[in-house]
Amino acid sequence: MTLDLEILEAIFTNEGNDLRTITEENAVMLVFLRHFGCVFCREALDDFAKIKTELNDLNIKLVFVHMAEEAYGDQYLKEYGLESEEHISDPDMTLYEYFGLQKGSFRELYGLKVWSRAIGLKFGMETKKPLGNMRQMPGVFLLKRGEILNSFIHKSAADKPDYLEFSKFLCSDASNSN
Repeated sequence: MTLDLEILEAIFTNEGNDLRTITEENAVMLVFLRHFGCVFCREALDDFAKIKTELNDLNIKLVFVHMAEEAYGDQYLKEYGLESEEHISDPDMTLYEYFGLQKGSFRELYGLKVWSRAIGLKFGMETKKPLGNMRQMPGVFLLKRGEILNSFIHKSAADKPDYLEFSKFLCSDASNSN
């Protein structure tokens, strides 16, 4: 799916780079986070901290999208060793909406699957102060040259894609089409 390049040109990261230019220069894993207080958001940040070198080796640039103010994004990413990764503050959630990410239903946010997975996480059941809309669902998109190569749209807040497999498959697929 091709994205509107004018829209991508109007989306800037904390570094002042527009999303169109970034996707022209790199494959980009655009990660839409739930609110920063969410246990699964913290798990995702921890996961990305562990695999960022491998993603870099695959020539994939991480760009996070969150609903908090830019300074809070800086702070949260730094807590996970991701301070060098660019991020986009989207407090009104227009970018979430543009990429088709919906608000979760009660079951998607608090159902049995969510509770059973949250219990086993090292982050515990504690939900910190939410910085963003607690109902917003996350998603992950791999972009290149303004096109979505693949996406993972969560059906539950507890869904957890295998980010490396997701990216390896897409990178090999993208290199075969060039």
